[in-house]
Amino acid sequence: MEKCDSPALDGQPAPRGLIDPRGAAQRVRVRRYVPSARLRPFVDHHWIIEWDLTGSAEELQRVIPSPNAHLVISPGESALFGVVRGLEERWLRGRGIAYGMRFRPGGLRPFLNHPMAVLTDRKLPAETLTGCGAPVLEARILTQDSHEAMIREAEACLEPRLPAPDDTVDRVCSIIAALRQDGGATRAATLARAFGMTPRSLERLFCEYVGVSPKWVIQRYRLQDAAYLLASDSRIQLAALAADLGYFDQAHLTRDFRRQFGLSPAQYRQSQV
Repeated sequence: MEKCDSPALDGQPAPRGLIDPRGAAQRVRVRRYVPSARLRPFVDHHWIIEWDLTGSAEELQRVIPSPNAHLVISPGESALFGVVRGLEERWLRGRGIAYGMRFRPGGLRPFLNHPMAVLTDRKLPAETLTGCGAPVLEARILTQDSHEAMIREAEACLEPRLPAPDDTVDRVCSIIAALRQDGGATRAATLARAFGMTPRSLERLFCEYVGVSPKWVIQRYRLQDAAYLLASDSRIQLAALAADLGYFDQAHLTRDFRRQFGLSPAQYRQSQV
C-alpha cells in the first residue's frame, strides 16, 4: 500500500519530533503528503504510518509533538487531538496502519466554535470535525488499497464542512515560521515586537488559535531541535548546542531536556550512536 499520486513532502526526512529516529526507522515507515488546494488554508500535511512487528514484541513509539492539532484515524483510537504538551506515547503491536491529518498551527480553529486552548491535552470524537463516527471513518479510510485512496477519502470526509479561509491562520503561521528561522526569536517578547504586537496580545492570539502560549511554542521547538541534532550529529558540542538554541547555558538545556525526555542530552546522544 505505498503508491500515491498525491505529492509527497520533499526528502521525507524522519519527523523532527520523533524520539529514537534511528531505531524507529528500522521498524516504522512514515510517509507525508501535501493536501489538496482546498485544504491547504487549514491543513499542513497528511501522514500515514505503517508498521510490521509480526513475531516481535510490542514497542513504544514516543514523539515530542509540534504545536499542531491532528485528526487521527486508527482502529479503536480515532479522534481529533489538540496540542499535546507532554510526550505522545503509543504502543505498536503486530502489523498495522494509521492515518493522520496534521493541521497548520491555528488551522483547526476556523472549524470550531471555541478557542483552541479548550482542546489542549484533550481529544474530541472524530465526528466533531467530520460528521462521521469513528467506525465509519476507519472503514472508509483504513481499508483503502493505496495511500492516494486513503487521502482522497479523508479529504472527502472533510470537504463538505470546510469553513471560509481565515487570514488569522496565515498570520499565526507567519509568526511561527519567523521563530523557526535560524536566528529567530528565543523570547516571546522579542517575537511580539517583531510583529508589532504586545506580549499580551500575542499571548491571546496563541491561546485562541494554537492552544498554547508563544513561550511554550519556543521551548517546544528548542527541545525538538536539540533531540534532532543530537541524534544526527555525534560530534556536536553540548555547550555550543545550548548557545545556538538560545539557552542561557548548557545546564539549562540539560535540565529542560531531562525533564522532557527522562535522560540527559549526553545520554540521549549516546543512545543514537
